[in-house]
Amino acid sequence: MTSQDHNKVIGIMHLIWGGFNALLMLLMIPFIIILLGPMGSDPTPSLQFKAVFGMFWALIIGITTIFAIPPLIAAYGMLKRKSWGRIAGIVAAFFTAFSMPFGTALCVYTLWFLFGQGEQFYRGAKVEDWRGSLRDANTFDWEAQRTSSAGRDKDYVPPPQPPDWRS
Repeated sequence: MTSQDHNKVIGIMHLIWGGFNALLMLLMIPFIIILLGPMGSDPTPSLQFKAVFGMFWALIIGITTIFAIPPLIAAYGMLKRKSWGRIAGIVAAFFTAFSMPFGTALCVYTLWFLFGQGEQFYRGAKVEDWRGSLRDANTFDWEAQRTSSAGRDKDYVPPPQPPDWRS
């Protein structure tokens, strides 16, 4: 696979991973509302229990958000080949490393690419790399090109017609 293929695959995988975490967060919010709704009308739970339960769910939503946003940002940066995509990919890889086993595998693959081929892929060509590789326009032999094209036949000849296979 080429560097472009690795970059595209890793970007898509981070997009799927971040989308999966965001979907989990969106599925937890109605569940939290359903659980907290009857608790507010029930006179038996204490105020401290409600506070602890609310902080617990806020912590879960916060952690899920923290684990969902970096892969989505990295996926965007990598798929659009932004200059900051490599750094975002490294940060997202460390966030996905905590989720065994698929997140860890994605982390290893991302870091393998970004510290290997990806470093050159995101660095791009510098001016010093191509300087001198282009010929000077003044050294191009324009007169020889003009005389060689003057000798060519200028009449248009249509291409031959294909055979009629219907008969």
